[in-house]
Amino acid sequence: MDLDAHIKEVTTLRNKADKLIEDSPGALLKKIEILARCLVFIGRVSSQLDGDYKRIYAQRKYEYSFAEINAKSPKKAHAELAVKDLREKEAETYQMMQRWRNAFSSSQEEIHALKLKMRIDFENNQYGG
Repeated sequence: MDLDAHIKEVTTLRNKADKLIEDSPGALLKKIEILARCLVFIGRVSSQLDGDYKRIYAQRKYEYSFAEINAKSPKKAHAELAVKDLREKEAETYQMMQRWRNAFSSSQEEIHALKLKMRIDFENNQYGG
């Protein structure tokens, strides 16, 4: 998967949605549709980063075990030093993973709020009905 292309698509869709006003039912509906498409790409990015994190975690566990077996005493200290860079990479990937999980969740909430706004506006005859 091309992560950068998906992130670019999220940004493009988000910018389109942010430019739409919420005062007209057509624009509000269009905004909801764009944000729903955006949510698909956010989900893909989030899923990819979840997998990346798990793969780095597995690699770190393997490298740690390998280093611990082959290390001189103190084995644990040497093993920890051997996986320092992987731990940093794992932490960075975890941070990105959490960021996109949060983006997914907050986007769902935003879509829900916009749908609720549309329903309330229609019930209150806000759109000249």
